[in-house]
Amino acid sequence: MVGIAHPTHSPIHPVTPPPLMSTKVLDIQNVTVSFDGFKALSNLNFSMDEGELRVIIGPNGAGKTTFLDVITGKTKPTEGVTYFKGQDLRKYKEHEIARLGIGRKFQTPRVYLNLTPRENLDLSCNRTKTIFPTLFKKPPTAEKRTVGGLLETIGLDHKADIPAALLSHGEKQWLEIGMLVAQSPDLLLVDEPVAGLTDEETEQTGNLLMSLAESHSIVVIEHDMEFVRQIARQVTVLHQGTVLCEGTMDQIQNDPKVIEVYLGKETSLTPEQMLLLRIAATMAWADDNFADVQQQVILDRLSRKFAHAPEEQASLREDLKDLLAKDIPLEELVPQLTTPAQREQALMLSYEVISSNQINETEAIIYQTLLNLLDLPPDTVRRLEAAALEELAVRGD
Repeated sequence: MVGIAHPTHSPIHPVTPPPLMSTKVLDIQNVTVSFDGFKALSNLNFSMDEGELRVIIGPNGAGKTTFLDVITGKTKPTEGVTYFKGQDLRKYKEHEIARLGIGRKFQTPRVYLNLTPRENLDLSCNRTKTIFPTLFKKPPTAEKRTVGGLLETIGLDHKADIPAALLSHGEKQWLEIGMLVAQSPDLLLVDEPVAGLTDEETEQTGNLLMSLAESHSIVVIEHDMEFVRQIARQVTVLHQGTVLCEGTMDQIQNDPKVIEVYLGKETSLTPEQMLLLRIAATMAWADDNFADVQQQVILDRLSRKFAHAPEEQASLREDLKDLLAKDIPLEELVPQLTTPAQREQALMLSYEVISSNQINETEAIIYQTLLNLLDLPPDTVRRLEAAALEELAVRGD
């Protein structure tokens, strides 16, 4: 697949400078939306800066769609107010909000299947917003350059003149994003852009959104956590119509409130323990060859470290299956350890992973990286290694 290229003539219009009083592109204050007594949003407060890429996550029913509906004017808040670049959106209709500079991409691609990608983009660029002038009048030179640049940006320049119906699902997603950008919005609202995409298409979509984030403010609603990790700078978690917490992806994944929401039950793990377990998991996935048997051994050993009763260990093993994330760089995790005791415990947990299988070259490299990042005194490392070997001998491993 042809990668997403940067156009020579950038189609992305400069963002209008924000008012001097504020740099908030979006400011939602105490918004409640009630449907026959059911609160889809409940006293929700949210804000983001100009030029920010924000990812919104949350379980089904958290209020994510209503959140977007309020911003675009499809749904009016029962209480509270939403500001876009300082303007109160309550007094605008849906189409007027779009003209203010808010563009929305829905989950299912909405493109003209009988038109080519070039014609779809021509139609989006055409201010008359009607099909016949777009198809039968020669577009201005500047508009042709914009469309050509957009085709390169979304990676469809090589398929510019075939019917959009022949595009893959991922390519239709890119085309709709391009159509949105063609309308020069300041704020892009993108709803689940990688649902149903291949791994390669998902990565390309992430690259496209990060490229567009250089010139736009973007809100992305998404369920795919690996994709969220690829693009996320700041994450907001919605739950029961309100903001549960905000932070970086690592902060979110280690937050006990988020863990409880996604698992549907409270976990006994503290944020510190979760951080230690994620470091151990990085060792487990070091060589991308994590067999089911090895996974079970590791889950058994780690659960015994944090639970004593058999039923608690069984419950923790189930939790860990969902919570141990892949591909989290140690460089992001280890600096979050704040005490020598935490660093020593992280090293001891890594021994639990290493001893579950014969260590290979890749795992040895990761282990050395961990040692360097932990920066423990050599005497301490030797003491911990000896203690680990003694414990293995006692267990008969």
